Amino acid sequence: MATPAAAPPPFSDATSYSDSGSDGSGDSEEEASPMVWDSQDLRAQAERNDEQLLAAMSVDPGRLPALNDLLLEVYAVLRPKPADYQQRNALVDVFNKMATRIFGNDNGFPVVEAFGSFTMDLFTPKSDLDLSVNFSADIEDQCPRKKKMKVVRKFAKVLYSLQRDGIYCGVLPVVSAKVPIVNVIDRGTGIECDITVENKDGMTRSMIVKLISSLDERFQILSYLVKTWAKIHDVNSPTAQTMSSMSIISLVAFHLQTRHPPILPAFSALLKDGSDFASVEKNISLFKGFGSANKESVAELFVTLMSKLLSVESLWEHGLCASNFEASWISKTWKKGVGNLSVEDFLDRSQNFARAVGKAQMQKICTCLVICTSNLTDFMKGHIDASKLKTRLFGRLNPDDLVSRPRPRRGKRDLSPEGRRGIQQERTKRAARHEEPAHQVNATPGTARVATVLPPFRHCRFPGIQSGGAQYVHKPWWPFRIVPSGFGYGISVRLPPRAPHPGPGILGRAPGDLIRPNSGIQLPKQGSLLPTPLRERSASTRRPGSGEDEQLHTAP
Repeated sequence: MATPAAAPPPFSDATSYSDSGSDGSGDSEEEASPMVWDSQDLRAQAERNDEQLLAAMSVDPGRLPALNDLLLEVYAVLRPKPADYQQRNALVDVFNKMATRIFGNDNGFPVVEAFGSFTMDLFTPKSDLDLSVNFSADIEDQCPRKKKMKVVRKFAKVLYSLQRDGIYCGVLPVVSAKVPIVNVIDRGTGIECDITVENKDGMTRSMIVKLISSLDERFQILSYLVKTWAKIHDVNSPTAQTMSSMSIISLVAFHLQTRHPPILPAFSALLKDGSDFASVEKNISLFKGFGSANKESVAELFVTLMSKLLSVESLWEHGLCASNFEASWISKTWKKGVGNLSVEDFLDRSQNFARAVGKAQMQKICTCLVICTSNLTDFMKGHIDASKLKTRLFGRLNPDDLVSRPRPRRGKRDLSPEGRRGIQQERTKRAARHEEPAHQVNATPGTARVATVLPPFRHCRFPGIQSGGAQYVHKPWWPFRIVPSGFGYGISVRLPPRAPHPGPGILGRAPGDLIRPNSGIQLPKQGSLLPTPLRERSASTRRPGSGEDEQLHTAP
């Protein structure tokens, strides 16, 4: 195909993203479908656009150190505290004991394992906890849908009982969803747990991202910062047709793959022997120090990432797609045509991580990128100071602003005749038990804060359940606890069993020795990315004899 004679503009101002009638519901008859370009044309145009936008931003190298300090301080302030790790690890233990009580123990199965933002160590203190009930360690094992629905119903039955005792709230099973799920909120911690069955795909992706984080700390830090920025600006919610967390993380990885020299390798090299833990871990070990030749700071990477995403906004409709597998821009169309935003799934290349993004919502994302790059440009030119830039990018740094609002979610309904019969049967059963549907009971305006406004309950615990460490007969597929260490990283270690806490909820309140005024993450004494003032503040709060890596302290 010939190189297009009339290339789209490299970037546009904010007004170009607010066209009326762009609701994604369909194109007018007068609107011609944009021509899909080939990969070489798209790649060349994307690079030209990026160069032009960066030149227009007038990046001042003398201002980058101040921006770098700002970004690292934001990262340190918003990182979860040790108690946040402990609470989630203990909840995993609780649901393991619950699963054993419900289904018995067959050579160590079933086992409840975490995945998602927690295992990737990219969660906020108020993030949901994604859990998978697994009946085998084989990642290729496909669990029948009927079995998944049955498991969800059994879990929901037990959780309804505990909800009546005041231990949980917001119990909502959705067996007719594309992925059967039960949502529940622990009253003692306010953590919303999303329990699915045999979610091996989600666990595999989480494991791969976690392992890749070990190659270069800038990937971990930049992913967290961009996710925070997207959450603050309300563009990190696939249910609202904006970006999913996995699409954001993949775009960050793609940016690091396409730097000169690259910081991360093409994922094809990491997945060449399969996507199982042992194979990925072995291949990743071959790339230790891969990005050491690139000396760019977090600030440089943040600025160039925002510039890159904005500069290609006119190319998505021509088939532009970010491919982590190839570590390159490619041309790609999906079953429904060109995506509003295309981020290739590195495990299933026929899928788009950003498939949920709507047309109008893509305009909102681009508007946020315009405002972000404008604020960065103002900072580079000295028009605003670091404090004002921090507020414009990340708000007032209140971790509560990053809450994944606990709310009952219906999921994607199966509207086939069989699915409709299932929905009617659920309604009939509720009526027979004289129960109100969970989504009516809990879907109130105050649901988002229900975990914090409810009065404390003293209750009997679920028989046989404690929040001690789970001991498995087999070697679990993801057998590790996530523990904060160093510069906010998680490490895989086993912790000794702990006694349950008193107080409301399964876990009760966090131990007092983990809650300290102004307690930030404890940072290591050595760290090339850490600004000196922050390091000194961290050192002044370090516990005697704690060592360089922060470890969790068991309750006395």
